[in-house]
Amino acid sequence: MPASRAYSGRVPCDLFKGKIYGIEPGAGETKLYEDKVQNAYGLKGEYELVKSNTSAIPAQLDRAYRKNEPIAVTLWSPHWAYDKYDLTRVADPEKTWGANNQIRTLANKGFPEKYSELNGWLKNWHMAPDELMSLEQAIQKAGRGREGEGVQNWIDAHPGIVDEMAPVK
Repeated sequence: MPASRAYSGRVPCDLFKGKIYGIEPGAGETKLYEDKVQNAYGLKGEYELVKSNTSAIPAQLDRAYRKNEPIAVTLWSPHWAYDKYDLTRVADPEKTWGANNQIRTLANKGFPEKYSELNGWLKNWHMAPDELMSLEQAIQKAGRGREGEGVQNWIDAHPGIVDEMAPVK
């Protein structure tokens, strides 16, 4: 699995041809970039945010990566691309993207009582970001319609993880 690095220096605009590739115009990530990120780091006017869609970002990234060309994209973490490519994260000391992202489990009020064992598993479930990114990459690699195979391949490559996440009594 490629290592993810952080970069905290100033990147010359011409390195990325003055463009940062982003997702849908109405997405929260796009709004954060436009309202906070570009202003906090002096990017407004230097970089154009090229808005497209969530599935176009990996295609742009893949194209640039194959050509060994620098590219700047907005990606959230965890994301399978961090597992597939050797990417460098730009540091965000101002925490403009947010300080602490989490994945949460939501259920109706009766769920814990009705499904107590499953509720216990979900309550105690934890995956490190690298584990989740590698799982996402395995699913992505398997392809549409074969997601289950991707999950099984990942489980096979991580022996004991299911027993750790969902112990059978």
